[in-house]
Amino acid sequence: MTQVEIPKRSLAAKHAISTLFQEKNDIDIYIEDTAFGYEKLFTILLSRIFKDKYRIKKVFPLGGRGEVIRHHSNESSKRPFLYIIDGDLFLLTGDTVESKQGLYRLPCYCIENILCDHESLIEVLDEEESCRNIQDLRNNFNYQDWEMKNKDKLFKLFIEYAISKILNPQKKTVAFKVSNLVSCDHGAIDDTKLQCRIDDIRSSVISVSSQEIYDSTRAKVLSSFECSSITELSTVSGKDYLFPLLKTRAKSTVKTKISDIRPLAKVIIRHNVYY
Repeated sequence: MTQVEIPKRSLAAKHAISTLFQEKNDIDIYIEDTAFGYEKLFTILLSRIFKDKYRIKKVFPLGGRGEVIRHHSNESSKRPFLYIIDGDLFLLTGDTVESKQGLYRLPCYCIENILCDHESLIEVLDEEESCRNIQDLRNNFNYQDWEMKNKDKLFKLFIEYAISKILNPQKKTVAFKVSNLVSCDHGAIDDTKLQCRIDDIRSSVISVSSQEIYDSTRAKVLSSFECSSITELSTVSGKDYLFPLLKTRAKSTVKTKISDIRPLAKVIIRHNVYY
């Protein structure tokens, strides 16, 4: 039996679909994320940010940083528009793309970095827990302890990822599952597994360059970070690293079957987030 390929919208069509919603939107907003749930998340978040200025009923995923930037460069609409891109590893490697009229680069790795608000997660856990009060949950979750055990380790790892992106871009980095770096159910990075991961990334980089080039690149990445106003955790992928770790810690605090999307949606709905 011949398999029929389901037709997909072209990138031009994805961009043009905004014309169908001009009566509902006062501004056309385009994002990278095409994954399930992100269109709604961005719509809720941005409608809150622009609530006193623009009516927003829908945002438009284009699928990829490059496509968002390219469409912004070719934009000629007389309507208000905004294109949003992630910070990604470019926050550490150096980015030739800066925020400008109609183009906004998130000041963190991705939208999940903004949404990983631990107090909001505590509120979600409070709804899931039938007996303990919210202060007990806050104490058991102990975000400060989680941050102390993970912040420096994750930053150290993402420095190596940034170096690899520059010198050995074909090497798999952020896509490496953070679950491979933990040994417990409390959302904490294991020191031994982390060091093995760092050694693997580092040796791969040196094998295609040299120790001298690696050292000089590392110095430049660290210097660039130190001259910036971003924090260590803002350089770490919220989607692939921070949120999975926090979700693991949440599940060790309260027995729950929360999904990835539900807590994020609750965070947006409950909190006004401005950047």
